[in-house]
Amino acid sequence: MAYLKAIVSAFGLFMLFVEPVHADPFTQQQGQGRVIVSGIFTQSPKGFDANGNTAPIQEYDQNQFYIMGEYGVTDNLTVLVTPSLGNVSLKGGNDSSGLGYTDVGGRYRLAKSDHWILSVQGLVRIPGTARNYPAPQVNDKNMQYDLRASGGYMAGSAFVTLDTGYRLRAGDPPNEFHIDATVGAHVAPRLMLLASAYTTVSDGRGRGVFNQSYRYTDVYASVVYDLTPRISLQAGYTGTVSGRNSLRQRGPVVGFWYKF
Repeated sequence: MAYLKAIVSAFGLFMLFVEPVHADPFTQQQGQGRVIVSGIFTQSPKGFDANGNTAPIQEYDQNQFYIMGEYGVTDNLTVLVTPSLGNVSLKGGNDSSGLGYTDVGGRYRLAKSDHWILSVQGLVRIPGTARNYPAPQVNDKNMQYDLRASGGYMAGSAFVTLDTGYRLRAGDPPNEFHIDATVGAHVAPRLMLLASAYTTVSDGRGRGVFNQSYRYTDVYASVVYDLTPRISLQAGYTGTVSGRNSLRQRGPVVGFWYKF
């Protein structure tokens, strides 16, 4: 089914551009893979307080770059490797640049039909250059272990997906619950529109500077255009629409995808 292949390819492109730790339910075919290079550039001059109201904060600027490789060992099993680079600038404070998290793991397809698919995913997240900031969206000092269950439903040129997960975090930060949803549709043979909402909720409080619970929801809107059957480009925008004890981030998203 040509339309299903197109949806699977373009959706996987979007999900992995915006935030590699998010899962999608689709796996690569045996012997096939892709490399995705993406960038997210956000500013946070405001944050959410303990009541969920916005308030001025010491501004955070983040530039994040991801290089994700995935390869189909079998039709049901895809291995994933994602190194990242980042720069965090704290207004009136220190800048930090260098290697971010490197995610290593895999995605396994449990079941599928012509219209739906179910998968699970597990990642080990290895920290790079330590960033010991108190904001939950910035700190990347400690090992993390991310487990997800994902499902997708396709109908015609449109689809919807949902994934839920739990992230184990070493050190002071608390563990986290994750609930993510995406809807999308082809509006032209080479053009797809997508929208996603990613919600993170702390599992209680952590220790040290993380002694308060937090939550935040990031929304992404994106356009994906296929230059060739192997190469696609993406442009979009992301923003944090609600939260508590967290940053309110805003900024563009760009990406380049190569399928082999």
